[in-house]
Amino acid sequence: MTLAPLVAGAAGRPTLSFELFPPRTADGRDALWRRLSDLLATGPDFVSVTFGAAGATRGPSRDLLAHVLSSTAVPAMAHLTCVGSSRREVVDLACEFFDAGVRNVLALRGDPPCGAGEFTPHPDGVATARDLVELLQVADRRRLALRGGRLPVDVPPLSLAVAAFPRDRDEHELAVLRAKQDAGAQFAVCQVGWSAREYGTFLSRARAAGITMPLLPGLAVTHELRRLERIGELTGVPAPRELLAALDSGDERVRRRAATAFTSGLARDLLAVGAPGLHLYTFNAVEPVLDLLDDLRDHLRDHTTTTRPAERRVRAVGGALR
Repeated sequence: MTLAPLVAGAAGRPTLSFELFPPRTADGRDALWRRLSDLLATGPDFVSVTFGAAGATRGPSRDLLAHVLSSTAVPAMAHLTCVGSSRREVVDLACEFFDAGVRNVLALRGDPPCGAGEFTPHPDGVATARDLVELLQVADRRRLALRGGRLPVDVPPLSLAVAAFPRDRDEHELAVLRAKQDAGAQFAVCQVGWSAREYGTFLSRARAAGITMPLLPGLAVTHELRRLERIGELTGVPAPRELLAALDSGDERVRRRAATAFTSGLARDLLAVGAPGLHLYTFNAVEPVLDLLDDLRDHLRDHTTTTRPAERRVRAVGGALR
């Protein structure tokens, strides 16, 4: 399934998607796969699978993508970065994913490995996500040419997403995002954010800058204080003090309730200002996601877009949300 039309609201209701990361150990993999069915039973529109710096999780990422695609009907989106890789290596990896059935890719420049300092492009590689978007389209066309130039009838076209970084007044970020769109990106997944107001302002300014593709906001779904602090360190966008204070408790039930209440409120506010859906950063933890979806059940079912009234009741956000 090609994701771009769905993210744009083709189903007449908010898109729901999850981000997973490939476990680094066999025990972690087995634990995730045991609970993955519970997560996917909620009926997400797609799941994305992260890709470690400089290809550190190449095998595990591919295995998790293949597992989702082979064991469920949920579309999977592969993250793909260009850090530390030549153009040839990027194309080879992309073709591995294509051969595994992946037709949806989140094209990222990526971060250098820990301790590597500033990003330095590979001498024979690509330097930006925009360049990566172009390279992936070339790779897919060449792959199809070798196979007669036509997709099998049951294989959808390649769908490319990119990252977006909402900021109130960052003209450079808007220019970069517009360049990604012009190169062929069809939608964007936003970095974890904490403010519907900031997202709404970013959305308005993006539209004024000619960015027409859907911009899917990202929400961190966790009740772990240290995890939220780490997100702030990595992104430069700290979680709200009131949330951090609420999670500074030894009682897990208290922390789960506080995190669910905050994230549920943020989700409702994001949809109210025009978000086409919600992309949930799960950290492979099932229970916090189920808590959030239970709290949002009626809101997600009843919230519809206003642009496609004839399709409003095509389907609810499945499974546990019906």
